[in-house]
Amino acid sequence: MALTRLTALPLTDAEWAGDGFLLTPSGDAVGLAVGARRVAVLEAREAWPPGRALELPRTAQLVALHPSLRGAAVLGPGRIEMVGQSPDGGPVETPARAWTRQTQALGFDVTGQGLWTSGARDGRASVHVLDARTLSDVAGTEAGLPLDTPPLGEDDLDGLHEWMPHPSLPVMGVAVSQGQEGTWLTFVERGAAGLVRGAAVASVDAPFYPAGFFPDGSGFIGVGGTWVRRWTYPEARMAAEFLLPEQGTLATGYTGLVTAGAVLVAVEDLLEAGEWYLLQLDPGSLRPVCAWELPLSTEAVTSVHLLPGGFVLSPEDGQLWRLPDEVFSAR
Repeated sequence: MALTRLTALPLTDAEWAGDGFLLTPSGDAVGLAVGARRVAVLEAREAWPPGRALELPRTAQLVALHPSLRGAAVLGPGRIEMVGQSPDGGPVETPARAWTRQTQALGFDVTGQGLWTSGARDGRASVHVLDARTLSDVAGTEAGLPLDTPPLGEDDLDGLHEWMPHPSLPVMGVAVSQGQEGTWLTFVERGAAGLVRGAAVASVDAPFYPAGFFPDGSGFIGVGGTWVRRWTYPEARMAAEFLLPEQGTLATGYTGLVTAGAVLVAVEDLLEAGEWYLLQLDPGSLRPVCAWELPLSTEAVTSVHLLPGGFVLSPEDGQLWRLPDEVFSAR
């Protein structure tokens, strides 16, 4: 397999950038940090450089891309606001809102109407949902919804909060990871009367990354350091598992890309420093289909991210690649 190298991104230590990218609810585009205050929005099959970019406030701490790809929600000290354009392409008219809630994640669901926030309240992880047009609390959600996670100690308030939006419903998978103590993934639906907590997946002895739903919403994938698992939705019943070889491999960064025809996982070869390969699994059984070596043979690379749109990013050196059509067209 031959990757197409697109560019080397300018590395930035901006707080909002994480590992240099922002995910979108739609699953076919990605936001890339190309400066301390600038996000380039790159869609699948689009040439580099992309024609769309967003300028962020200097004080941005958390950023969420709207599924229209025209604008973003930005949280900074004491306030939350919309920047860019409205979904219809016009100017943003939503007034900024004062914000005092302790918040660790910000994201839109696939409808673009709900802006979700995740953080800690009274020692527990909880979520709120705002109306994206007004930034006001959605009726019935003002108090937030506590998640079924262990109590958070003072040292756990910066635990990793991640989103896994359903591809067609106002449902958010909310993952809270407390390092090696495990990961808790809870499904929350925005209903007519407020927030409804659905099924949950708890991995109490091994953290995992919620890689995403299948496009039809019938199931989802989680990637741990040594395994890949498929669960059904909405039951959250484990339906398949693939265990990485016990010696010499690790899904560092727990990254994965889920399509209709394949589950792709980036795996590091621990016996050969700096060598990575892309593992393709059957979406139903999770049995290996094939594997390709990735051209990332450098000890500087300690994690690899598979991103929506078929992009591969090694954040340490900023290298951005595109998967070949024969791999990504499986979706």
